[in-house]
Amino acid sequence: MTQPLDGIKVVDLTQIASGPYATSMLGDFGADVIKIEPPSGDPLRRIDNTFGPGESAYAYSVNRSKRAMALDLKTAAGFGVLERMLADADVLAVSMRPSAAAKLGVDYASLAELHPRLVYCSITGYGESGPLAGRPGMDLIAQARGGVMGTSGEPGRTPVKVGPAVGDFLCSYLAMNAILLGLRVRDRDGTGQQVSVNLLDGQVSLLANLSVAYHRTGVPFRPMGGAQTNIVPYQVFATADGWMVVACLTEKFWLNLCHALAREDLPADPRYATNADRVRNRNDLVPELERTFAARPTAHWVPLLDAGDVPCSPVNRLEEVFEDPQVVNNDMRLVLDHPVHGKIVTVNNPVHLSRTPARPWGYPPAVGEHSDEVLTELGYDAEAIRALREAGAVT
Repeated sequence: MTQPLDGIKVVDLTQIASGPYATSMLGDFGADVIKIEPPSGDPLRRIDNTFGPGESAYAYSVNRSKRAMALDLKTAAGFGVLERMLADADVLAVSMRPSAAAKLGVDYASLAELHPRLVYCSITGYGESGPLAGRPGMDLIAQARGGVMGTSGEPGRTPVKVGPAVGDFLCSYLAMNAILLGLRVRDRDGTGQQVSVNLLDGQVSLLANLSVAYHRTGVPFRPMGGAQTNIVPYQVFATADGWMVVACLTEKFWLNLCHALAREDLPADPRYATNADRVRNRNDLVPELERTFAARPTAHWVPLLDAGDVPCSPVNRLEEVFEDPQVVNNDMRLVLDHPVHGKIVTVNNPVHLSRTPARPWGYPPAVGEHSDEVLTELGYDAEAIRALREAGAVT
């Protein structure tokens, strides 16, 4: 069965994390993604040496299901190859500062007239204009400026970066959605367009529930660690041997918790009768629950609460996540076969389609691994390819 994006050609000029992860997910669903790097390679390849110099685990994590081509776009011959590729491309993905894209000639304004059906995806740190448009965008900075870091961590303590690269990877999903929307409109109307996402806007969008309350009440949200401002109990609890979360989002779940703990006295107490009461009397109720949960291990509490229909979970460490029965059931552990390094374990595509599922098909390629293959498809013969190499345009 054909995949959703069979026949879609994506020219990928993105580097680091956001863009490469977005295009790799498009590749999982059948798009022909051609990653174009400078001869020195994507800088992400050198972020660590897990698989050897220039072969970082980080780069391997976001570059599957695509082919790789090394092209020096600063040479006339190299840019000529790109122009030939764009002649039948559906998508061009770029992750550069707007001024850098314009200087290189790969900005939308420079390409739109020649390629009117092209969906041009721009991924930046801050957007296409504004006081910070020329600044480099990074996950850490996006989390800080976008408010995610300012709302994370323990009360009164140093702000905390969210462990996973949520600034980068949220932008990956936004970029993937933007590209699909652009293709939908192009297929309907016959004309492409520029679709733009940026790290900052993605982080600000995560504040949706906090921002409405703030703008209504004028009371800003402050970090609460593993707790929630307006729901109790809805937080992390220490157990005898680890950590777990309990999330009583509704009165039903609160009553279920009390019943599972054989604490029928708690809902009868007027201090805890409603969620508003529990929020008001958080400092009385939470220590009571903390003492209860600290008495037994996590493996005691989670099955007990699950059986009582109380939303809960162990706090899994990274090494525990891929052993979690639900994660195993959802097939989120993906193994890719690499010709040099053997099996590489990474995360599977989280989008599940019943008839046309994702099919991650290839290990993350080396710099320029498919240069000759792509050039041949573009109509270059052996002599022309040799000339491109001698000119330093292709490696």
